[in-house]
Amino acid sequence: KTMASKTSGSVVDVLDRVIGIPSSKSSSDGNNDNNIGSAEFIPSKTFTGSKKGYVFRTSEEFGTGYHLDSALSKLTTPSTPADTANKDKKRPRSNDSDKNDNDNGAPTKRSIRWGNDTTLSIPSRDPKPKQPTPSQLLAIAEASLESHPTSCLKLLTLNPSTLQSASISLSRTLEKNQLLRAQHADDPEKFMMNELALNDEICGFQAVAVDVSMYGYLVEFDVIKSFLALLSHENGDVAMSVVNVLVELLDPLLLREDEEKAGEEEGKELSAEVRRRNVGLLARTFVDGGGLELLVSNIGRLEENVEAEAKGIEDILTLMEALLDLDRAGVLQQTSDNGDEEENKSVSVVALLCKQTLFLSWLFGRIEKKNEIDATATAPTSPVVLKLHASEVLSTILQHEDYSMQRCGVKLSCLPKYTCAFDDLDVKPAAISKSSKNDVEEKDEKVDGMEVLLQSIAVYRKADPQTEVECEFLENTFDALAATLLREDNVENFVEYQGIELMLRCLREKVHSGGGALKVLNFAVSGSARSVSEEAATNITDGNIKGVNDAYKKACETFIQAGGLKVIFPLFMARKGAIPCPALCSEAGSNLAKRAMSNSAHKDDNAKGALSKRAKKAAHARKKWLAEVEQNVIYIMYALTRYIDEKSPHDAHARLLVKFVEEDCEKCDRAVELCLKYDEKARIAEYHYFKSDEAEEAEQLGADVDLAALDAKLRNGGDVFHRGCAILSFACAGSTRCHRHVRDQLKLQGSGISVIKAGLAEFSSLLINGSQKDQIENYLSRI
Repeated sequence: KTMASKTSGSVVDVLDRVIGIPSSKSSSDGNNDNNIGSAEFIPSKTFTGSKKGYVFRTSEEFGTGYHLDSALSKLTTPSTPADTANKDKKRPRSNDSDKNDNDNGAPTKRSIRWGNDTTLSIPSRDPKPKQPTPSQLLAIAEASLESHPTSCLKLLTLNPSTLQSASISLSRTLEKNQLLRAQHADDPEKFMMNELALNDEICGFQAVAVDVSMYGYLVEFDVIKSFLALLSHENGDVAMSVVNVLVELLDPLLLREDEEKAGEEEGKELSAEVRRRNVGLLARTFVDGGGLELLVSNIGRLEENVEAEAKGIEDILTLMEALLDLDRAGVLQQTSDNGDEEENKSVSVVALLCKQTLFLSWLFGRIEKKNEIDATATAPTSPVVLKLHASEVLSTILQHEDYSMQRCGVKLSCLPKYTCAFDDLDVKPAAISKSSKNDVEEKDEKVDGMEVLLQSIAVYRKADPQTEVECEFLENTFDALAATLLREDNVENFVEYQGIELMLRCLREKVHSGGGALKVLNFAVSGSARSVSEEAATNITDGNIKGVNDAYKKACETFIQAGGLKVIFPLFMARKGAIPCPALCSEAGSNLAKRAMSNSAHKDDNAKGALSKRAKKAAHARKKWLAEVEQNVIYIMYALTRYIDEKSPHDAHARLLVKFVEEDCEKCDRAVELCLKYDEKARIAEYHYFKSDEAEEAEQLGADVDLAALDAKLRNGGDVFHRGCAILSFACAGSTRCHRHVRDQLKLQGSGISVIKAGLAEFSSLLINGSQKDQIENYLSRI
């Protein structure tokens, strides 16, 4: 044992010397028990036990080891008898002198017992942390919501009892919020936390979008009624939360997903119909409760410069677009289970927007607003994206049959100015005392939608759009303008504002806007189905068209007077230099489309097989562009031959007829070529339909197969063929030379004049009694 203790002691001494710690023997021999070691630092990688006067820690100056504790000042002097007597007495945790050591607000130090006769002063904790102010609490809550947007949302269990409880809780929280706002109108801190809870309860209803069958309970438990009340809330963020939830609940893609699932599973067709009815019930309840008016009012109090409010504008436009899609699909009409058709009929969303709101005025104002396209254009809610979305919604509304048939709305040149209902809340009493003249001027101020559309197109009359966003915006603007020209009152303003001259300017420059300009000119000179059928028969005097068609007749005369014949006939002849070129940013104008078209033109089988899917898609877009140009030109040519007569001013009839005679009747040759081309396409489409499974299913269901085949024939070139026959008949009836040339040309093609007569006879059978039908029958008898 003695030998083992000596050996172990010697090993410990060796290790102490290696790491620099003096041995216990030497320390006891050379130092007093009450004195601190003289070394300022003793290195040690691990804690080997307590050492009197040292603190084990890590510092930047020495590293890890035992550091001399300079705070133990008492250890440098021998202890007094009083200290020895009080060494076992319990010391207080802190004293008053420690509290007053630091006057600058830094943490104070307190003394604690360390061993038998030593004390150590360490920094003390703050007695009580400072409570954040209400504004700081709000900032912390908003930062938490941005970093974890769904961390505090309540996930609803999808069953009727849970939805009923959530509805009751939502209504109670709303009532409490209204009470707090009334009691503390000047102190928002009182109801701030309540509105945060209200926002959480609103967002919790997003989970209902997972199960469309629960939509009926949202109506039954008055959740939609609470949402309508919240849309008029003083806090715009609360209203935008409601809009965000409605966007999820009324997404049209939910119906498509349900239909796809129903198609994959057997026996689920009825459930898909029930889901459609539930979505229609929810949407109709929202619309009937005044939801459209509330949405239009809310969109006026949001600022695009604020990111959150710009997101709210985007959500409102998305919700409007969803309601329009549901209305177009007929979902909103499926709200009643009884068989009374008159009761199931309801006013369309477009009619309500035009009659009861100022949404059209806001859309035109947003399109008119000029925004520079910069780096922020790629942001989800940038001004450029909002402008594009507004043009899409506007185009959808104006293309609806309720507006084009003049069932609702007024002409675009005299729209009322947009005003926001929430602006009245911020009006000060001093602002009411303005002069009555200014008030009258503000009331009489109108929004000229026709001018806005023409100005938006005029920007691209010489240059192509540079980005895909610009290109899509331009296409939406052309679609909206063309749809408005189905109304005769808008055609008058279009001609008055020199819209025809602007479209011809776009065609002369051969830019991307030329394709849309042809579409607009087609609608401007052709007219709607209503004007050419129902009312045309009651507006004929001395063989001339009167009444509703006067606007289109004047448009045709203005077209010829503005030099339109010099533009339209090179396009009719398919001159390569006259066809407008699509922009490079569009799919039809890309370099890939040009290369794909050149490969197909050479008829190289190897090159065709080497084309990628992207190249084939680009080539298809290019062919579609050229086909639309060709068809729009034919429609314009037919409108000119229909409305221009011998009484038209500026010798318009003679100038039009001579174009077919000049250059050895080359225009007649082109007309014969187009007639035979589209006749073949129509017959092939009709043949394919009769051989398809669709025709067999229609025959089994008892549907009229011949009528369906005729529809397929007209959609695939038959309608263009009819108008080509009418153009040829105009030339043959007006010129004997053209008549002989056409007959000879048809013989060379292996056909005859009977093809043109058959086309005219079929065209006449599709028209009701009126001036247009009389004209076609007159052609049929003369050729």
